[in-house]
Amino acid sequence: MTADLGSASRSDCAPPGGPACSRRELLEALALAGACGLALAGGVALPACFAPDPLEEALRGFFRDRAAARAVGVEVLALEPKRARSEDLVARVVRDRAPQLRELARTDPQRLGEALRAQHRDDFAQGRVVVVRGWVLSETESALLALQSI
Repeated sequence: MTADLGSASRSDCAPPGGPACSRRELLEALALAGACGLALAGGVALPACFAPDPLEEALRGFFRDRAAARAVGVEVLALEPKRARSEDLVARVVRDRAPQLRELARTDPQRLGEALRAQHRDDFAQGRVVVVRGWVLSETESALLALQSI
């Protein structure tokens, strides 16, 4: 990792009982380990490194009675526990309209609500429904409810 410093090998330079690598080598190794970890995580950045997604925050605030929404969301997730990731649930709600809905979340929450209610109605019209303990929910509604429970 470092340039060759003459004929001395690394073991010749290290004092007995001293560090086996230089500070630079340690930092390079840590940077490489971090890059490998990010690659193994599928390129997903650490959530703590970024600001919260305004769209996800708006979607989490969609229902007035959050406790009731959370309770139903738990039932929704019981049907599909593998989908208990907020990124997946947001994607199920926004579908191919993420940029438009994200902009509405930032600028016009009322229009975002209208768009989601229209999508909810369209889900029923197109037969995109989920049955949860006898309740017939639209796909949009079920994803919003599940998002409340995680």
